[in-house]
Amino acid sequence: MTHFPLIEYEQLSDPKAKAVYQEILTDLGFGMVPNLFKSMAINPDLLEANWKKFRGTILQGDLPRTLKEMVGVAISQSNNSEYALQVHLHGLSALGMSEEILRTLVSDFANCPLPKRDKAVIRFGLLAATKPLEMTETDYQNLRDLGLDDCEIFEIIATADLFSFVNRYTDSIALEIDAL
Repeated sequence: MTHFPLIEYEQLSDPKAKAVYQEILTDLGFGMVPNLFKSMAINPDLLEANWKKFRGTILQGDLPRTLKEMVGVAISQSNNSEYALQVHLHGLSALGMSEEILRTLVSDFANCPLPKRDKAVIRFGLLAATKPLEMTETDYQNLRDLGLDDCEIFEIIATADLFSFVNRYTDSIALEIDAL
């Protein structure tokens, strides 16, 4: 059971929290406010700040949302963080990702039928999230050799940072997986 209340829209009294829920419904495109954000509504300022970070990191930028969500899946799997793993696998499915890719992404990454560039991005994001002190110039150069620029590499690191936070937060509060 989640350690914070999951606040539904009808229960909100704070106009800022209501506005954030409306943005989530519009921008996320899944017709729901995930439990992640419902659990933050107890503090509208932090809800707003975390939503802006999520939106700026995952929904905006140059790298495709699906690629960033695959980075998140890899990080969540490595952290044994079930909430983000399940929610983002569902999200990728809803965004049209094939079942074969989703299955091999979590069970046999070496044979996952993704382009070399996408697999390199996922590996780099996982390294940034789990072993940042082991990253070398070679890791960065590998991405540049595959055509990524510094802004795109920054987005990968920001994605790794976001999912590291989400994993710690959702595990700390025992967040219930959304009814998907």
